[in-house]
Amino acid sequence: MTIHEAIFSTLRQPLLGVLYLLLTLQMALFLASFRDGRSDRLRLFLLLHLLLSFACLWFPFMDIDSNYFQTDAPIPLPAARSAFTLLPVWTLFLYEALTALILAAVFRDHIRYRRDHPTFESIKETMDLLPAGIAFGRPDGTVVFRNLTMNRLSCSLIGRHMDDLSAFEKAVFPEAVNSAERSAQAALPDSTVWQLTAKETQVDGAPYTQLIATDITEQAAITRELEEKNEKLRDLHRRLDLYNRQADRIIIAQELLTARMTVHSEVGNVLLESRQYLRQSASFEEEKLLQTLKYTNTYLLREYEEDDTERDPLTDAVETAEAIGVDVLISGPVPAEAPYRPLLAAAIDECASNAVKHANGDQLTVEIRSTEAGITYLLRSNGDAPKEAIRESGGLLSLRQLVEKEGGTMQTEASPAFVLTIRLPDGAP
Repeated sequence: MTIHEAIFSTLRQPLLGVLYLLLTLQMALFLASFRDGRSDRLRLFLLLHLLLSFACLWFPFMDIDSNYFQTDAPIPLPAARSAFTLLPVWTLFLYEALTALILAAVFRDHIRYRRDHPTFESIKETMDLLPAGIAFGRPDGTVVFRNLTMNRLSCSLIGRHMDDLSAFEKAVFPEAVNSAERSAQAALPDSTVWQLTAKETQVDGAPYTQLIATDITEQAAITRELEEKNEKLRDLHRRLDLYNRQADRIIIAQELLTARMTVHSEVGNVLLESRQYLRQSASFEEEKLLQTLKYTNTYLLREYEEDDTERDPLTDAVETAEAIGVDVLISGPVPAEAPYRPLLAAAIDECASNAVKHANGDQLTVEIRSTEAGITYLLRSNGDAPKEAIRESGGLLSLRQLVEKEGGTMQTEASPAFVLTIRLPDGAP
């Protein structure tokens, strides 16, 4: 039986139906080869195979006349219109079988290629599975690409799918929508925080808007925690600063207490010497003993008359020095504000106490120099010169700490007489 005879028999429908199905599959694979970027050789093979299958379908249709479109062929049969249809029908069945095998092999190769090579679909699928949101749009707001994450963010932020990039940017970047680079943070109802960044870019010379969204929930939580800790640290710093200011007063009070204890112990010695003088007056210098008694009695009377009201620290320091027998001579502009005045008072207290204890001095000269750079205190005491290098401890060490805390410097000199130099910068904290 020829192909011409078969198309006018009951074999026509399975014969041409299978051929039509194979032709459709060939066309789909041919188009897929262009979409996946396959080689030119494979494309040419698929094209030639497609044309051959089209010819195998075309020629039988040429022999079918509209007047004889029934399976029962009339007698006699109409004449064949091509030599192809005069071939035996098994040749067409054989071609269909071979075509099916070829299509199966090409389809298998197509699946393997898509698994091992990036294609448009695989890239799109990968972009959709990214945890970050990505979108590209034209300057008129047309969305060229958006992945699933960005579309979900759009539904959460503006209540609809990302179909208009301009509307989305106006909602997310209301104040910087016309800037070259825009950035904003958005908190979603599911307690996640996203960083959205948009910038202008070019692809193949055409302008596009690139929009990227990154999940920064963990970073935002860490930032909030750091801010809370910083606030606690600032509060602690304020408390420590207050404590340091109180500590300064405590140190000064401690030094005063030490000086008073020293004087009190000296009172006991004076009383013992007075008793011994009454017994053996010839072995004592009467004038010196009377002077010591005068200083001691003056200090005790002043201490008795003191009250608990707040007083000027500099005035207290000068009076305390005079109470222990040290005259304080101050020259230069006396500062009135803190921390200059309290530091000067602390320095006078320490130098007057040291003059009595270590140098048997009775006079302390304080020279104050004020410049644009700051204030300088020069404190000189009379009496015996130091026999060795001055070792800072106790009161001097505490005084140095107070000075350095305010950003100043302190220097001591032992020869030819004791000199204490304190420099404080202008605008000390």
